[in-house]
Amino acid sequence: MNRPRTLLLIAAISCAIAWQAAAGEQLRQSTPGPLAGLIDEVLEFYPDTKLVNPVKRLTVHAARGTRASVHVLVTGLQGTETIGFSESGRNGKPTPGIGWFRMIDVPVLENTGLDRNTEKYSGTTNPFVARRAPFRVYDPFRPVRSPAWADSASLALRMEVPVDSTLDPGEYVHTITLDIGGRTESLEFVVVVHRATVPPVNQSSLAYINWMSIDNICRMHGVQKWSEPFWTMLATYAQAMARGRQNAFWFMWPDFFTVDSSFNVTEFRRDSLERYIRIFQSAGFTTIHGAPMVGRRFWGSPDMLLTLRTVDGKKVDAVSENGKRILSQMAQRISVVMKENNWERQWLQGVFDEPEDEFVDRYRELIAVLRTVNPDIRILEATMTMNVTGLVNVWCPQVQEYQHNREFFDKRKAAGDQVWVYTCLSPGGPWLNRLLDQERIRQVYMGWACAKYDLQGYLHWGLNFHTPKPFEELVRFHMEGQFLPAGDSHIFYPVPEGPLSSHRFEAHRIGMEDYELLAQLKSHDAPRQQEIIARVVRSFDDYTTDIAAYRAARMMLLDEVDRYTQE
Repeated sequence: MNRPRTLLLIAAISCAIAWQAAAGEQLRQSTPGPLAGLIDEVLEFYPDTKLVNPVKRLTVHAARGTRASVHVLVTGLQGTETIGFSESGRNGKPTPGIGWFRMIDVPVLENTGLDRNTEKYSGTTNPFVARRAPFRVYDPFRPVRSPAWADSASLALRMEVPVDSTLDPGEYVHTITLDIGGRTESLEFVVVVHRATVPPVNQSSLAYINWMSIDNICRMHGVQKWSEPFWTMLATYAQAMARGRQNAFWFMWPDFFTVDSSFNVTEFRRDSLERYIRIFQSAGFTTIHGAPMVGRRFWGSPDMLLTLRTVDGKKVDAVSENGKRILSQMAQRISVVMKENNWERQWLQGVFDEPEDEFVDRYRELIAVLRTVNPDIRILEATMTMNVTGLVNVWCPQVQEYQHNREFFDKRKAAGDQVWVYTCLSPGGPWLNRLLDQERIRQVYMGWACAKYDLQGYLHWGLNFHTPKPFEELVRFHMEGQFLPAGDSHIFYPVPEGPLSSHRFEAHRIGMEDYELLAQLKSHDAPRQQEIIARVVRSFDDYTTDIAAYRAARMMLLDEVDRYTQE
């Protein structure tokens, strides 16, 4: 054996082994294992969110009568891990009432347009989106128990902490323990509870409604309208809506009437209507909104048709003699129900959704029919014209139309009318709305903007007007070449046991809670209220997206309200 040659071979092998070991160590260092961190609940986040410097301790300030939540994101997973999670509060024991949820990501295939709909419809790039499509974003969330199984490279959890109205003010540390494939991780969520208290939903000072489809409730949950399973599911929806501080609901007249081929009302399902209303009232709702009972044949059509067809399928011109007779007969019966149940002060009635100038004369005729039956009926309308003074009692323009015509609407308030605002597939661009490619803070700020302008309500049309694929079709076809922007059609997601809330719905809730605190401060110090609002919201299209700035303004608000809160 040639000894020098053997020594050289051994040395070469040793160097190769050492190089491989060093390379392996370098590879391990460049591809770290799972990371876990906390994310503020008012910040949008995604399955591919990077935890560059994971937040291990997060502090928020909260009013009593609310709940404080935080998101837990785990990244760098193989998609096969089992992840355990738990919370411990004071004395190392679990905090009563803690809720755990698994966040679900949904697709955004197109961006919202600069003005409305999607960019494809408007043909203009919208620079005011939180992220360019296509992407996936966390929105719905579902109750989950530990452990959770990873099925992708990331896992997102939501932890909700109840902040009861009787809880002692002070600092509460909630330690979150994660077991990630056998490795333990500890995070801290600190909730500083103030004396300030948000009233229960049935004492809210701002009206808030998302219109809903009971047909979709029946379709997605396999229940027959007016059956006992239907009533049970309707109550489940009502409770979920109230949990998000929605305090107004609608009912649709065609659900409760039958009209024969001679254009006469032959059936009124009064018992069903009363049961329907009482289900929502039991959940804490205080405003009854009669849905508009007149619509267009299609957008741009000059027709004004009753939404209720005759038994033989005929559409009826609402302003015709037959249409007015049907309308009068239905209005008589509805008015009796409202009066005999002492619901008249809670009742607001729509007539024709989004009336424009060309419809005003005929719209006036329909209002005359209703007020002949009930002179005190109060009309709420999503208005697209200002030429209905004296016809509506509650104006509801889109946010951009309110802002552009604020002087007019301020005069209507001074005259005794109410003014709400609404959003839908419009406006896009920088305006506050609740679409999936916008920041979650925009939904929070809806409450702040309503407080800034002393508005009385906020309306959106889409609680659950989804397609049969609610987790997939977030950008969906509407009509006449229009596509609804992502998230416009629904903010609830159905699963067999009921509706799932969403990140956007909870962000709206936070804004509605903030509205109540801002209203309390206004009653004591209106200039200070406006000063705090101006730190984060200047108008419906001018605000800061800096979460730290929002948290600072909210803490300032809570400190101010604390001064006027008696223990």
